[in-house]
Amino acid sequence: MTNTSGKEMVCVYDIRRDEYYKKTHLPRWQRQWRAFESGKLRVEISEGLITKLFFAPYEGDHFFEVGDGKRHRAWIRRGDASWYAVGRRVKVEHLVFRRWFYYVRWFCQSDVPEIPVVSKIWIGDDDASHENSSASVKATT
Repeated sequence: MTNTSGKEMVCVYDIRRDEYYKKTHLPRWQRQWRAFESGKLRVEISEGLITKLFFAPYEGDHFFEVGDGKRHRAWIRRGDASWYAVGRRVKVEHLVFRRWFYYVRWFCQSDVPEIPVVSKIWIGDDDASHENSSASVKATT
């Protein structure tokens, strides 16, 4: 885990260090992975507060929901589970791997045309404690 600059957020997940994901999922998406590593794929950032933690039995994964004030998106919890708590600030870097030749089924190893990928997750203090710490800094200066 690495600390990011000024906003007191910690990187709790980085796909580049996830050996299990690289061995199980990425062999079918090598072209997309190389494009991602070279910076050719568009990466998006979703930021907000963790509004809900839940388990999805059908998928078999633990999720967290991020609310940015306009919409809510759910993501699989990756990395150190102790950081995930309702009310904490979170930033999720994500992208989509797409198969360009999806319609030629015999050419592809998978029937999945695209897969959402989380490349990094940063988690910070909860919103209230962040406001309190910034208020105490202002009061002391």
